[in-house]
Amino acid sequence: MQILSSTHPDIDAARRINELLDEYRTRDTLLLFSGGSALSILAHIDTTALHERDTVSVLDERYTFDENNSNMSALIANPFWERARKQHVQVIDPRPDEGEDLLDTAQRFDLALKHWHITHHDGIVIATMGIGADGHTAGILPHPHNPETFNELFHHQTRCVKGYHVDQRVSPYQDRMTVANTYLLRHVDHAVVYVVGEEKRSALGAVYAEKGELHKTPARILGSMQDVALYTDISLPA
Repeated sequence: MQILSSTHPDIDAARRINELLDEYRTRDTLLLFSGGSALSILAHIDTTALHERDTVSVLDERYTFDENNSNMSALIANPFWERARKQHVQVIDPRPDEGEDLLDTAQRFDLALKHWHITHHDGIVIATMGIGADGHTAGILPHPHNPETFNELFHHQTRCVKGYHVDQRVSPYQDRMTVANTYLLRHVDHAVVYVVGEEKRSALGAVYAEKGELHKTPARILGSMQDVALYTDISLPA
């Protein structure tokens, strides 16, 4: 994992994505975007490198019918979306359909990712990721006092996506869907990580610390993934 300090981490992170899109211009690519502050990267992505063989989706989603709380809705509302759609990209939309419960929605998202990998066996997966102040990444939330529950929720041999419910004390978004740790390790070829704000210094320190536990700091998974470039405005110790 490369950790790169930057005065403009959004621009530098997008530059890395642009380099990857150019490198894999002749390959089928799945772009999985994180929500929240990481969406600021989108303004600097060169969508002219996209084509009809590329697919766009999100790394995690909330089970909600409220567009204001949906990662996919935030992606669609971003000007990037209109530019990308003009390039005729494909879309995996994990938002729930009317009458669809959390588990059904998560299963549909899971099957859509599996279908993509089956039909694009030589495809490339590029993900943007962030780190929360609590050390979470994607929708993989810490369970500091319950490693068994953490592993049950997020470490799957057969699922790409897990739907789950959390207590309101853990998150205001209680019904959620996220790719599993195993998906990040097996299928994400390149991760571009965006971390800004002093409130995330402690979490970032826990990520690059020599020792730590995944159920306490889920973002430590980044250190085991295939290719990770992390861009941050947080000054790091030498």
